[in-house]
Amino acid sequence: MTDCQIIPFPLAARVGKIRRCTEVLQSSANQPTRDAYWHRTVTHFREKLEALGLPEETVRREILGFRDAVQQEYQRRDYVVPQTGQAPDGAA
Repeated sequence: MTDCQIIPFPLAARVGKIRRCTEVLQSSANQPTRDAYWHRTVTHFREKLEALGLPEETVRREILGFRDAVQQEYQRRDYVVPQTGQAPDGAA
């Protein structure tokens, strides 16, 4: 029997989820709402990755990578919109 390794698609590369998460966080009315949404999102990813049998360190690294990607998208939106007056996704 051959051992195999599960390599999940990186959370930090899920551009659609990153953009949606950023959109929800930016449009939420207050901090408790943002915190609750973030907690649900992270819990969902954690449960999915743990169900795959990934080691805790890999799960943690994936969650942190996703967090960093959301923060970068947040900053990009804060920069792009004021500079160009256009939506950050380039939609017409």
